[in-house]
Amino acid sequence: MTDNPAPRPDYVLPEAGWPTEAELEEPTVFTIARIVKLSVWRAIKERPGQIILSSYFLLMLWGRYGNLDLLKHIIPGWEGPGSDPDRRKRLIPGVPWDHELISYLSGFFLLVLVPIGLIKAVFKQSLSEYGLGLPKRRWEFAGLTLLTLGGASILPFIQGTRDPDMRKTYPLYRKLDPNNLRQFALYQICYLPFFITIEFIYRGYLLFGLAGLRSEVERHAQMRTVGPAAEEPPRSRFFARYALLIQMLSYTAWHLGKPSPELWGAFLWGPAAGATAYAGRSIWPVVLAHWVLNILLDGAIIGLRLRPPRLSVDVAPGDNRLVEVGRRRGLAR
Repeated sequence: MTDNPAPRPDYVLPEAGWPTEAELEEPTVFTIARIVKLSVWRAIKERPGQIILSSYFLLMLWGRYGNLDLLKHIIPGWEGPGSDPDRRKRLIPGVPWDHELISYLSGFFLLVLVPIGLIKAVFKQSLSEYGLGLPKRRWEFAGLTLLTLGGASILPFIQGTRDPDMRKTYPLYRKLDPNNLRQFALYQICYLPFFITIEFIYRGYLLFGLAGLRSEVERHAQMRTVGPAAEEPPRSRFFARYALLIQMLSYTAWHLGKPSPELWGAFLWGPAAGATAYAGRSIWPVVLAHWVLNILLDGAIIGLRLRPPRLSVDVAPGDNRLVEVGRRRGLAR
């Protein structure tokens, strides 16, 4: 007598009103309407759908590459980040990178503050469950992963500075002075909210939100596990398996149309940064690595000089007056 093989773990989703296999063999317009209705209803009613739908909706509001296209219908003269500073309208007096700053801060509001409001008011969860806590008891791991992630990425980032399309795109503010370190530093500080936004919405809200779903959420969704897997610990197994891919897919899609080095870099950075953040239970090491790498990218593209330019002084023949030439070393030949 042979033993019967153990039943294979599987997920079943009993759904009242969902079309049967027989109905799907000969679908009608009403079949399609029921599928749409039940899918939308579940997305609104249950935690996985709430996280995914809110993420995509807020990303759409921010626009392609954070361009805030809707602002063109509200603010006359809005052209978005990366537009020509000499031709666009100045919207914030005294801030030359005003279009970029508006995009960065708007993204921070839409994709960080709004999800935080949902986490606290709707989901009733701690922000640390979404990667916003410090890597407690994981500082050595956080430092190691920061160095590893940054070290592994720095060469492709620097290599990207040689790509013509990358040089046409970055820095997003096109008038950075390579001889003005103070201006460069101020711009990069203003740039930081962009990286908090990008890393939180993908590696925090989407990744931690889906991978951290508890079994009671699955039961609420009428998604139950049958077989031996039903005895596993109460951490969600279904979404934990695919959360990394879901955030990677949306992160890579957001980069479609970007220069090739950046697009392929996003495809590789997405899973690496996601796994790093999830293992360390914090997005902050990834935010820091991403920000520093882009500072290096911008600096390398514009040829940033860490020392102020030296001035050469010539004495005019037959004249005792000093004539300041202001010739910058390395630029004049």
